Amino acid sequence: MLAKIEDFLFDLGDIDIESIQHQLSFNWNRRKRIGNHQHTQRDGLWEESISFSGKLMMKSVNALKDFEDLSKEQKPVRITFGTGESYMITIDSLSRTKKGFFKDGKYRYQEYSISMQRYFK
Repeated sequence: MLAKIEDFLFDLGDIDIESIQHQLSFNWNRRKRIGNHQHTQRDGLWEESISFSGKLMMKSVNALKDFEDLSKEQKPVRITFGTGESYMITIDSLSRTKKGFFKDGKYRYQEYSISMQRYFK
């Protein structure tokens, strides 16, 4: 298991994950001053974001449907990684791109990207 969001499992073989990105953002307020260096002040703590991206082949083109339904609920959910890390997140976006079309209009694979933000109460 690479990661699990609620009951939806991201694992090699079921959902092909090409990358997982974890980003920390630090917020700073900067104010310019005449004749001096800018004044810098910390603004809150930090923000954490996570994103997955991958490719689903034709046999699993509907694999993200349940996850899409979960995303539409727009509520914080729990993510658990195979390393044991676990915390609450919000799902900010889910995008899918269909590629490799056949003559009948069906597609060979789809690429997806999921962006999440860590949720703090």
